[in-house]
Amino acid sequence: MASSGALDGITLMRYAHIYRSRISGGVEQYLRRLNSGLAERHRITIIQAHLAEEEGSRSIEIEKLGQGRIVWVPMQVHHIASRITGLPARLATLYRQAQGVAKRHGQSALRAVTPALSRTLSHRLGHLRYKTAVFSEHLAGLLKDYAVDLLVMHWLNYDVDTLLNSATQAGVPYALVNHFSNARFSLPRNRYWLEHAAAIGAVSDRGLPAALQSRCVPLRDAIDTDFFMPEKARPGNAAPPIILLPARIQVGKGHRDLIEAAARLTSSGVNLFLHFAGATDSAPELQKLRNLAASHNLQERVCFLGERSVEELRDCYAASSVVALPSYSEGLGRVLLEAQAMCRPVVAYDSGGISQAVLDGETGYLVKTGDVHTLAERIRVLLDDAGRRENFGARGRDFVARYFAIPALIERHEAFYSNALSNARRQVIAERQSA
Repeated sequence: MASSGALDGITLMRYAHIYRSRISGGVEQYLRRLNSGLAERHRITIIQAHLAEEEGSRSIEIEKLGQGRIVWVPMQVHHIASRITGLPARLATLYRQAQGVAKRHGQSALRAVTPALSRTLSHRLGHLRYKTAVFSEHLAGLLKDYAVDLLVMHWLNYDVDTLLNSATQAGVPYALVNHFSNARFSLPRNRYWLEHAAAIGAVSDRGLPAALQSRCVPLRDAIDTDFFMPEKARPGNAAPPIILLPARIQVGKGHRDLIEAAARLTSSGVNLFLHFAGATDSAPELQKLRNLAASHNLQERVCFLGERSVEELRDCYAASSVVALPSYSEGLGRVLLEAQAMCRPVVAYDSGGISQAVLDGETGYLVKTGDVHTLAERIRVLLDDAGRRENFGARGRDFVARYFAIPALIERHEAFYSNALSNARRQVIAERQSA
């Protein structure tokens, strides 16, 4: 296990699909917490790539933090509603970006044609095939500019070939960390990069492919239990039981199933409200959820709170009777840890690594994914039994405090990075000896 200062002088680069300004989001909070902890303990430079909606945004900002610094590097992201009708807009974006590069180098606009064409054809036409395009090609140049020691990939997107190939050619080792369901490890496009990674980590060890079980390090997640405690929440107004789902509005997060479960419960006389707290990643999905609630005459019982600050989310936990996460795919389910730290019982689908975040029958209930009937019944059991809710809540806080503390998360990552660098050095020595 690495000690404080063991990573002094190291430069890490992180590739991740996060928004710097987003105050919620599992990966955003994970990396914010991790970067802060590492910078407090080490004289370290962390180059943090992040998504930016503003076209042409390339402004790099440096944030001093503890003994270290965070170098924030934007990657423009471009969304289109349709790959076909939106194609001209995507091509125009690629050309404008190339024009911007040419202008910064004092070149004419005509010089932008070749690089624009190159980017259009790169990544197996990835920039044209996907509704959401991520323009990250400029990250490769930073490997040399900042003398990066270790590249850490927190997401393997279609656009990462340039960055990973550049790292390999420059002799920069890379590690892969999965924050989502471990089923992603089985995607064919990821196999080559997994095979050549210096280290592999995940927030859960559930569902790991057999080939990775001996290589993958369980890094878990962590929350601040001193922040997430019931005593620090603002008192709210008395209200009927609230079922809280704290997750982004997107397909598969379980909002539809929870509305269906609520319809079953209210039709049998159960008085409850649903509160959905999270940013809207899909406007069409939000409208479908509103329509679904209306079809069950639940429009007055379903409240879309939008994205909330962590302080406001803490208040939401405190105001709820039960926290639900009937998600179809999760790495671990960080919001379940927060809910339990707030002494709230939880009900969740047993998907991905969620079973490692909940003690079934002790801090909450795990339900077979897609089983809306049992989801409703488990919620009913908790709403009908205040004593059980209290017991589950107390046990949940003890469970989270014991196994998901922030200092342990920092130490696990320190050891992970040190191991990745050691593995890379051993590989270089082995290659030299065999040459």
